[in-house]
Amino acid sequence: MHCDCCDRCGAHHRFFHCVDNRGPDSIPAAGILPAMTTVVLDRVLRILDQLSRYDAGGLTLSDIARQADIPHPTVHRLLRDLSEARLVTALPDGRGYVLGRRAFEVGLAARARHDVAPLFEAHLRRLTEATGYAAYLFVRSGPEAVCHDHTHRQRLDPPLSVTVGGRRPLGVGAAGLALLAAQDDARVEEALAAHAAVLGRYGGLDVPALRTLIAQTRALGYARSGGCLNTNTAAVGHAVRDAGGCAFAAVSLSTTVARLTQREAARLASLLRAEIAQIEPRVRFAWSDEAVLR
Repeated sequence: MHCDCCDRCGAHHRFFHCVDNRGPDSIPAAGILPAMTTVVLDRVLRILDQLSRYDAGGLTLSDIARQADIPHPTVHRLLRDLSEARLVTALPDGRGYVLGRRAFEVGLAARARHDVAPLFEAHLRRLTEATGYAAYLFVRSGPEAVCHDHTHRQRLDPPLSVTVGGRRPLGVGAAGLALLAAQDDARVEEALAAHAAVLGRYGGLDVPALRTLIAQTRALGYARSGGCLNTNTAAVGHAVRDAGGCAFAAVSLSTTVARLTQREAARLASLLRAEIAQIEPRVRFAWSDEAVLR
């Protein structure tokens, strides 16, 4: 089935509005074959989710199929449609795929409603100027933490370990650990269950080890991590609470394992607390994964 207006409107119309004649993995129209629409939409979202995690280096078709758990031929067809809609772009020389220009433009349109980075920008910069270390802002998104901002310096040592938009499970890295430890027990259990199968990718982390780290973080009042993302990187993180007292974000400072002595970790935690004490009174919203902030 292929509607006459596809040739006039091009790939954008075909991707979003019609079922073409390429088989069950093409994108169906709204209202046509609802069950099929749900399956295909789920697969498209899983592909975009994987690309958002690895956008700096891109992912090959085989990587996407394996990590999204979608058959290889299906991924090939969906990537073709996503590329035509400019939501995905193929890298030169067949090196893989990254998010496309249209994905970027859609994100820009949402900034006015969802962007919290301006609240933190001056504080991240001040933390980096005071320490010489990279400062990161992570925000909770369901059972994950997403990097919303980080400081830039010409020569950071160690180099930045994650880019803006990068995702990781709650509990991974100092910011993710600070965020998870600050959640109530029900949300902690939900996150542990969601990521139990993938924690091993992060320095051999597992659920029992993460439970121990959560207990240590709650006792200290801040998170300290090292080695799970980069064997030479260590960091200190602290949660930030919204107007209702719920932890929705975390700020972290990243340095090397050798530099992060116990004394240095305590110093960084003190600096983080001082900046967060100035941020939290300006947070006038209650964070929600579903609601807009403004």
